[in-house]
Amino acid sequence: MIYFHAATRGFHLSPVPDSQPITKEEHLALLEGQSSGQVIGATQDGFPFLAAPDRPTQQQRLQALHQQKVELLNRSCESAITGGFWSEALGEQYRYSSQLDDQLNLTGAILAGVDALYPCRDEAGTKEFRAHSTAQIRQVGDDFTEFKLQSLQKANQLKQQLDQALVDVDLAKLELVTWESAL
Repeated sequence: MIYFHAATRGFHLSPVPDSQPITKEEHLALLEGQSSGQVIGATQDGFPFLAAPDRPTQQQRLQALHQQKVELLNRSCESAITGGFWSEALGEQYRYSSQLDDQLNLTGAILAGVDALYPCRDEAGTKEFRAHSTAQIRQVGDDFTEFKLQSLQKANQLKQQLDQALVDVDLAKLELVTWESAL
C-alpha cells in the first residue's frame, strides 16, 4: 500500500497524518500521468487525481516572453560591450579587446598616467603591443566609455519598447524587438 498526502502532493510508504491509502496500480498510473504532462490534484477528501495543467493566460505568456527578451537583450548587450571596440587614438583605426580583464587593464593604464605599450589589433587582425602616449591611452578609454554607453543606451531603448509592447498587450511588437532591431 502507498499513501498519498494531499497537502504536499507526496507519496509515502507508511501512513502519515491526513494521508490516504492508494494501491500500487493507482500510484503507478498517477506517476505515468505526471510524466506525460498531467498534474496530480487532490479531492476534498484528500484522494489524488490527474488533471490537465493550467494553461497560462495571454498576459502570463506575454510576461514570460517579455522576461526572456529582456534577458536576451542583457546578454546581447554584454556580448557587444565585451566583444571589442575600435579607436582612432593612434591616428588610425585599431581594435581593442574589452573583456572584463581588458577593461581593468585599460583602467589601470589610464590611472598610471604614463606612456605604455598597450595591445590592439590592426585592421588585418594582427595583435601587437603598440606604443601609446598617456593622452592616447586616455583617448582609448574615452572611446571605450562612449562605445559602452551607446550599447547600454541601445539596450535601455529596446527594453522600453518591450515594456510598451507588454503594456499594449501586443505580442507581435514584443516578438519584433531584438538586439539587431533598428532604433
